[in-house]
Amino acid sequence: MPTTNTQRVRKSSSSSIPIFILHAHKIVVFCSAAIFICLFAVNLFLVADLEKQNIVVDESWQIQTPAIHKNINDNQVEFDQNDNNINNTATNPVIDYFRRAGVELDKDSIESLPTWSQIESIIGKKPVFRGLDTCETFRQTVPPLGRMLGSAGMFNSGTNLVTRLMKENCVIPERFNKYAPDGSKEDYGIRWQCPWGKHTPANFKNNHTAPKNEEIIKDHCLPIVTVRNPFDWMVSMCNIPYTARWPHHRICPHLVEMSSNGKKVPVGVKVKLAEQWLNFDSLANLWNEFYAQYYRDFEYPYLIVRFEDLTFRQYETTKTICECAGGVVKPQNMFKYIIKSAKQGPGHGKVSERTGMVEAWIKYGQPKQVKGGFSDEDYDAAIELLSHEFMESMGYKYPPPAPIIEAPRIL
Repeated sequence: MPTTNTQRVRKSSSSSIPIFILHAHKIVVFCSAAIFICLFAVNLFLVADLEKQNIVVDESWQIQTPAIHKNINDNQVEFDQNDNNINNTATNPVIDYFRRAGVELDKDSIESLPTWSQIESIIGKKPVFRGLDTCETFRQTVPPLGRMLGSAGMFNSGTNLVTRLMKENCVIPERFNKYAPDGSKEDYGIRWQCPWGKHTPANFKNNHTAPKNEEIIKDHCLPIVTVRNPFDWMVSMCNIPYTARWPHHRICPHLVEMSSNGKKVPVGVKVKLAEQWLNFDSLANLWNEFYAQYYRDFEYPYLIVRFEDLTFRQYETTKTICECAGGVVKPQNMFKYIIKSAKQGPGHGKVSERTGMVEAWIKYGQPKQVKGGFSDEDYDAAIELLSHEFMESMGYKYPPPAPIIEAPRIL
């Protein structure tokens, strides 16, 4: 049938419309489907990551023990004690630890690192905690979707290190199931600090709130309180005192001084905490009182953890902390170790002087100096002023008062 002029005009008009406009609705449908598939795949990936950890949550939201942990007794990795040959890289537990962390050591580092036996002689054979008996109370009283962990502790005690370990390796599974895949670390239950502030004394919990924490329920946050051997801690405070103020530039830590009548008197310290200046009799008394407000006065669950265990036993210590709050930690073969200094950003001293994993092991794995490097007056004052009960409960030893000279062997 011949084509009329009218038909030719209509055909010409239709063919002039771009094809992507004619099929726009199909393109929209295709793109929407592609986006949905991508989001679904991301969710499957995240769920698969949890499944790799053998995280199982049943209908009553009770966390089952990850199978990967069944070969670890009391969260403690048992190293071969025949480790004194530091050059035997095939069987040396210290070198194996760094290999698992993804750190390849050079010859100088290998020769400088302490043996595992030397480390155990300083920090003991297993991690030390205080407050483990309050973990069950926290899990029973705080609903799973409300549970959070946050760091607390004095300056230079490891608050940044514990936070990074937890953010990289721990989740509260109920919160993860709710907020994944687009949730933040805070959504998954790991906060930078508890709502009252990580350096805030525990007695200020109910009347001080850190910025941007106004909507957080304080009782839902389990404080992970980091502590450090006070002799090492006082030296770090001399180097980077943060808001603490006391005369220490010529003498560190300057715990006592001679009065005009010839008597030793404590050197007072003032420190700005919770936006106000607080006074303490000495630097040693500041250490005593800050931690006593948790283990002596705190009426809520808490967990005190040693800086030394966070340094030398990252996996085992992180696992115990995470499970205390009802969380699950990555299995050891997926665990992310903190290799570089956990202190990031300004306000923490020179970047070149910050301590990474290798440097920390070399520095803190050595026997203490005689009297901790303190003067006779400061050493005697530290022995007198520091809480003996808290020192003992955390497994801390006093530095030797004099060089240890071994008796000659009789052949």
